[in-house]
Amino acid sequence: MNHIFGIDGCKTGWIVAEEILRGELSITLVETLTHLENMINQNAIAGIDIPLEIHEKGLRMADVEARRLLKSRSSTIFSPPTKKALLADSYSDACRINESICGKKLSKQSWFLFQKIKEAREIFCHTDKKIKLHEVHPELSFMAMNDMKVIELGKKTSDGFKSRYKLIKKFFPGFDFKKIRAKFNRKDVADDDILDAASVLWSTQKIIANIASFVPKNPETPLSKIYY
Repeated sequence: MNHIFGIDGCKTGWIVAEEILRGELSITLVETLTHLENMINQNAIAGIDIPLEIHEKGLRMADVEARRLLKSRSSTIFSPPTKKALLADSYSDACRINESICGKKLSKQSWFLFQKIKEAREIFCHTDKKIKLHEVHPELSFMAMNDMKVIELGKKTSDGFKSRYKLIKKFFPGFDFKKIRAKFNRKDVADDDILDAASVLWSTQKIIANIASFVPKNPETPLSKIYY
């Protein structure tokens, strides 16, 4: 049976969630996705919180519809670069190229994620890789877990963390956050990175079961989707 992963970026690489026993999660920190590929001896299907399908003109309807669904939490959806901007060597060049193509500069958040986007696309765009990636957004996943009600509280607040943790425990009863938290240095892995990876795993399991929802309703290409 294939591995099923939920992957979220963190300061020092990627947090990877996998259900090892029913309701119990294994959480691993890997420096790169290539390291993850090298660790597994069989193919994997993974949801990942990073833009995968990048367009020539930048705008993705998936992002537009995701923001519409998330309402007050729409700022958690950032605009990915155009394909040409992604090749830039500096933030100023990336902004110049992106603005010339679609009329918008890029946020620093987007720029800081360039390397992770490239890394994920290196796997996403090549069929010979062991891992098949699907784009998943954690805030959409938590909304789906919460009966399609957006969690208004920020994920880094105490109450926002508790709300999301409660949902993870509902679907993965054996999830032991304290035990998992103790494995990682806080400067490397944030609390919300762990919860986000678990939420992405939940959506990935729905993708495999062919019951996941996605945006946009009418994707520009078959791969231009964000699942939840």
